[in-house]
Amino acid sequence: MGCTVRNRQPAGAGLVVIAFSFLCATSAGAQSVEELQRDLKAMQAQLDALQQKMKKEEELIEKLSQQKATPAAPLVGAAPVATPAAVAPAAATGPEPGSLEQRVTEDVLRKIQPSLAAANKTFPAQFNPAIGLMLDTVASYQENGGGNFEFRSAEVGLSASVDPFARGYAMLNGTNNGVSVEEAAIVTTSLPYNLTLKGGRFFADFGRLSKFHDHDLPFVNRPEVLNTFVGGESQADGLEVSWLSPLTQYVALTLGAYNKIGADNTQTDNNVPRALSRFTYLARPTTFFSLTDANSIDLGSTLAYTPTVNDFNTDGTQAGNGAARYLSGLDVTYRYTPLGEAQYRGLIWGTEVLYNSEDWNVANVASPVFQREHAFGLYSYLEASVTRRYHPGFMYDYQQALDRQQGDLASYSPYFTVWLSEFQRLRLQYTYLSAPADHQSQFFLQWTALLGSHVHGFRDR
Repeated sequence: MGCTVRNRQPAGAGLVVIAFSFLCATSAGAQSVEELQRDLKAMQAQLDALQQKMKKEEELIEKLSQQKATPAAPLVGAAPVATPAAVAPAAATGPEPGSLEQRVTEDVLRKIQPSLAAANKTFPAQFNPAIGLMLDTVASYQENGGGNFEFRSAEVGLSASVDPFARGYAMLNGTNNGVSVEEAAIVTTSLPYNLTLKGGRFFADFGRLSKFHDHDLPFVNRPEVLNTFVGGESQADGLEVSWLSPLTQYVALTLGAYNKIGADNTQTDNNVPRALSRFTYLARPTTFFSLTDANSIDLGSTLAYTPTVNDFNTDGTQAGNGAARYLSGLDVTYRYTPLGEAQYRGLIWGTEVLYNSEDWNVANVASPVFQREHAFGLYSYLEASVTRRYHPGFMYDYQQALDRQQGDLASYSPYFTVWLSEFQRLRLQYTYLSAPADHQSQFFLQWTALLGSHVHGFRDR
């Protein structure tokens, strides 16, 4: 009984050929040893040929995969992406018809065509902005001032991409005093050389916590040193550019020019034009150090420089004699986030030191006498993450009066934060205030909730 072995072309058929031939050779017991050796040599030659063919096919596939990728999907309104049927005839120097290269190319184009079509599709809500509402209420009792239920703010946040080159966002804040535009800015997203440009009304990149909204602070009230030295939140109308260095060590630099810095700064008016010397200019370098996998430090310094301080306040009283103002700060934040427990355990210790230098009227308005005064202030807070929900902390606040005509102020504030969820938070705080003519205890209960999307959210501070 004889068996015939036919030459099979598909790759991987060699093993089947060997097994089948071996069975045939065994069943034909009359075959001589010489015939078996001859058949084995023939099969070895077939295997060698198959291996060479497979090697050539792998090289061809690898060559095709290294070719330039298909161009990205065009923007809405641009010419439609070419289909495989349109691409193949366009290549005058393309693969030969019926060749393996052509079959592989057509197969790749056929597979990516659904993805290209999906990328070009416009969804009904694609260009709608993300909208969120932040509610912040505080119940307070002050030893020398009584109790109060304070509706602090209802902040509506809007955010969306303008186009592939910029995004925009706005914060509309409603309080007992009315509704105001707290922020409304345009930010670039695709400038070269790691540059980012921001323009409009926004919180200037001054220090550590000045650029945080009240509801986003790690404690109930903003440190008094920031209210006095910066003017509350670092709100500014102007232009700001940031640069991220290409070094392996994280280093960022921010430069800005503004009408003024500080939402409560009354020394100038956003609606009044001014000389370039009356603008406020800012420079802030920052860096980050990873000490270990669980320990890190943020380090930053800030200088805000106004060449000529306004001669008059907005109420008409004389505020300066045309001298320059320097406001500088140094902030350090230490974080401990143990691996595997980042959401449940941790520690944050943040400190910012401020120094102000400017001329102040130390006499009466009728006969002003100006002299250079230097004031110093700082705040420092420590917050622990005991569990995912419970965060106890303590904040110390100290400041000297800017005009040095009054005594120093200090406060001590233990607080306890309970995160009911990532969208709702309760915070209880006690503050002992020590001022020249005011020593009192204060109690606060804050309830903050987030509805929908929020641009800055609850950030790690």
